[in-house]
Amino acid sequence: MIISLVAVSAPAQAAPSYDGIVPTQAYNYVCVNATINTAVVCQTDNADVYWYADSNDPGELETDDQDAVRSMLADEYSPTDIAIHYDSSPVFEGDAETDLIYQEGEAAQPVPSGYWGVTWCNGQAPATYECDQTYVRIASPDGYRIHGGSIACHETGHAVGLVHGNDAYPYVDPGAAGLGCMVNEDEFPSALGANNAYFINYTY
Repeated sequence: MIISLVAVSAPAQAAPSYDGIVPTQAYNYVCVNATINTAVVCQTDNADVYWYADSNDPGELETDDQDAVRSMLADEYSPTDIAIHYDSSPVFEGDAETDLIYQEGEAAQPVPSGYWGVTWCNGQAPATYECDQTYVRIASPDGYRIHGGSIACHETGHAVGLVHGNDAYPYVDPGAAGLGCMVNEDEFPSALGANNAYFINYTY
């Protein structure tokens, strides 16, 4: 008996029925240098993303928080077309700033009232919707580790341009499961999800 083996390629990820990465028809603000209270969602300015965990008080990430960020990035973002790198010598000025700076929110350096985390551009890039350096600040205690690291997944999503469902086009219920960790309700799924991975790969 002869057994014939035929290679069958996996089906390509079908395009989602909505646009969930800036700019969308519902969310197309120009990226500018901002503060935690004036932030807009921007795209990071390249597919090689370098990140740094703040090592100075009051924003310092403890070792377990750093490990949680590292694990989340490896599990959710590294499988996409974004290449994730840790930057042990961060750059805060010039044209080649470290892309993502993670901080812990504390009393001396808080997040806005009622928020688990916030993301804002600190180094505007020349392109209309892009940022050279983005800050991610998540509330303590344990904000990087609760809900399976989903808050960090959510805020990192904003740093690469992903939006909430109500800013997608057409509108998506903010709690819809297809939004993955970009839901804007209390469920906080920990996975990035196929739709968000699609938007990232399409963009970068």
